[in-house]
Amino acid sequence: CHRIAREKSHSRAPRATHTTRAMSPATSPTSTSTSRRLVRGVVFDMDGTLCVSAALDFTEMRRRVGCETSDILGEVDSWNEARRTKAYEIIGEMEREALKTTVIAPGAMEVAATLDGMGIPRALVTRNAASSVEFFHDTVWTMAPFSPWLSREFKPYKPAPDSLLHICELWGCSPSEIIMVGDSAKDDVVSGNAAGALTVLLDSGRTGKWAEEFGVDKVPEQMVPHFV
Repeated sequence: CHRIAREKSHSRAPRATHTTRAMSPATSPTSTSTSRRLVRGVVFDMDGTLCVSAALDFTEMRRRVGCETSDILGEVDSWNEARRTKAYEIIGEMEREALKTTVIAPGAMEVAATLDGMGIPRALVTRNAASSVEFFHDTVWTMAPFSPWLSREFKPYKPAPDSLLHICELWGCSPSEIIMVGDSAKDDVVSGNAAGALTVLLDSGRTGKWAEEFGVDKVPEQMVPHFV
């Protein structure tokens, strides 16, 4: 499999015990069973988690690409080369357009600063393209970059757990010692649960409408409305 990873070093993550509630003083996690646990790293999704863009419309993307399922990348990768190439051209065009209106999610910088101050490494895993992550770091994000970061060029991408397991190898820690934070139950939570990580779902309101329909693999350990 073709894998792309960006990292500063392969050094082991510092070992420290922290409360998962420290992610945001204002949050009200749905579970208190993990109020204290060993946390050696936090992995974030990008779109809809660290940053937001009103221009990234996945419903319109599915329509333009011609997808019949909710998993755009998974379906597109099953197509023949010609159709797949055309589809990725459309996806890339829409992603690049969305970058023009991308802004940092409220509270994301503060959470990152808190982790940096505690000596806890932070990584990024996204189903977006490598070029979008580079743009995010160069143009949108004003702090030190996430390291490592993995884009969809690292395969298999979310919801497979491979990206998280790879990061744990780099950090020299167990999956149970990291937190996966994202806004997608079907991608971020499934990936984190499959890896054995603690999962935190950022729910802006859209998830709660069908939370009762979650399969076991999509149930996050904690659910919060936003970072702040």
